[in-house]
Amino acid sequence: MFDRVSYKKKAREQLKGRWGFPILMTVIIFVLAGLLAFPSKVLENNEFTTLFESPAGTVLSLVSTCVYGMLVVAQYFVYLRMSQTIEKADFNTFLTGLERWLSGALGILWYSLWVFLWSLLFVIPGIVKSISYSQMFLILAENPEIGVRKAMNISKVITQGHKADLFVMGLSFLGWGFLCVLSCGIGFLWLIPYMSMSYTNSYIALKNMAIMTNKITPADFAPAY
Repeated sequence: MFDRVSYKKKAREQLKGRWGFPILMTVIIFVLAGLLAFPSKVLENNEFTTLFESPAGTVLSLVSTCVYGMLVVAQYFVYLRMSQTIEKADFNTFLTGLERWLSGALGILWYSLWVFLWSLLFVIPGIVKSISYSQMFLILAENPEIGVRKAMNISKVITQGHKADLFVMGLSFLGWGFLCVLSCGIGFLWLIPYMSMSYTNSYIALKNMAIMTNKITPADFAPAY
């Protein structure tokens, strides 16, 4: 049974006394994302817009996407570690997560490609598939050698029958998001760790439920090769 209330409650308990590094990590990711987006915005808003549409602009966009994927996987590696231990996370944990940079880069490209293709049909299929594929970043953070295609396939299996649950779970944070906007965005430094820890807990539950119902086996998480 998917119990979002318990996942969120557990996230608050797991973060209690350990908010420091998750908040710092969120700041780091915000800053890096801003730095990556800045050149694109400059190219987009000046008279040399054609440069943004050039091969150079495309490469810049791809690099930004890849780096974002690396950061997402590294972030989830930290939250997975926090779910397994009572010790505080630190920068070394984040750096260990960044060692999965190739999985993160390839994962976000593969994810973006398929969500884009499904979105061509209509908005709703794109949303449904984005939820279906959403667990692959946690899978890659936990199993960096598994391969992005296999991670996506496992994500589709473990979210089967629970995509609506994950969607509703996302909606349950909207109120907090509104309050964060009123705080000029400062509140997101707490909300993002809270959401990420909650989604980490839901991933662990989905994975365990899928194993218990024989949808997948522990052997499925072996490297693709």
